[in-house]
Amino acid sequence: MNINPKEHIMNKRILGGLTVATMALLLAGCSGGTTATTPSETGATGDATAGASTAPSVAFVVNGPLGDQGFFDDAARGMAVMEAAGSKTQNLQADAENPAQWKTNLESVSTGDWDMVITGTSQMTDILTETAPKYPEQSYIVFDTVVAQPNVASIVYRQNEGAFLAGVLAALVTTNSDEFPLASGSKKVGFVGGMDIPVINDFAVGFRSGVESVDPSIEILISYVGDFVDANRGFDQAKAMYDQGADVVFQVAGGAGLGVLRASEEVNGYSIGVDSNQNALHPGHVLASMLKNIGASLESAVNAYADGTLEFGKTTEYGLSNNGVSLDFADNEKIVPQAIQDMVQSYVQKVIDGEIKVPTAF
Repeated sequence: MNINPKEHIMNKRILGGLTVATMALLLAGCSGGTTATTPSETGATGDATAGASTAPSVAFVVNGPLGDQGFFDDAARGMAVMEAAGSKTQNLQADAENPAQWKTNLESVSTGDWDMVITGTSQMTDILTETAPKYPEQSYIVFDTVVAQPNVASIVYRQNEGAFLAGVLAALVTTNSDEFPLASGSKKVGFVGGMDIPVINDFAVGFRSGVESVDPSIEILISYVGDFVDANRGFDQAKAMYDQGADVVFQVAGGAGLGVLRASEEVNGYSIGVDSNQNALHPGHVLASMLKNIGASLESAVNAYADGTLEFGKTTEYGLSNNGVSLDFADNEKIVPQAIQDMVQSYVQKVIDGEIKVPTAF
């Protein structure tokens, strides 16, 4: 199926305009000419016509709640940028343990009221694979997984490359205790994942490769929370690793990972954040954050849709070479010496140049 986004948006707006005009006449006849618009029909400025001629309307179906200060919140940040640019937007949150609700929410915004519907994570793969064919005229973007349907544009990230940098940093910390006063030089580091699934294992594989590229004798402790929301369990697992001597723990566990960061402050140790810049959450303890630039990738895809250049049925990949992933030291210059940051950056170039091939779980 070929979807022409510009034509699709224009047709919907023409029909919408006719509907609004008709309703306005009916309301005028019944209520003395008074009409009203609801907030949900307005653009970012509150003007019902703001951005309507150029910016597609976008709904984001979240398979869980916002507030993880990482993965989903970065996607929501991208939605906020779209709204500021004139798009009508909506974020549909859900219970993190209720797939039936995720499916209901997805179907509720697939009936033609939205130009674009966005959802993400591998937990939504089967649901979108089932839903997309039911609504062939609806355009979808799915991120952090691939759905092979003609009305779905998929976005994936080379998280193994970003996690490789986190591994390099962790190894440099545990082998340079003179530069990092909270490290014991134990040559032990940890990794706490949300769930034992391919995308999280891709982080783990990349992290291990980064650690071993610095010093293959470093011990790597790995555990999984079992979900992406239980911060207390994330805390307990990280605390156990610190108790075993880990100098740094890298969290890849969404909201559950916030417990890992909290544990690093509790034990006066170091941690590495993920997805968004989490460096300021526990100052002096979160060394850096491995970013998956989700919000920016969604903005780019929606802009391509508006321009008629987004390719449906295909997958766009983001890695180190196109700034899709990175290791962010922002605001941490005082605890991560510039020499260490430069060493990490040297590995970035080696990966981009193909000198280092980071392994993947896929």
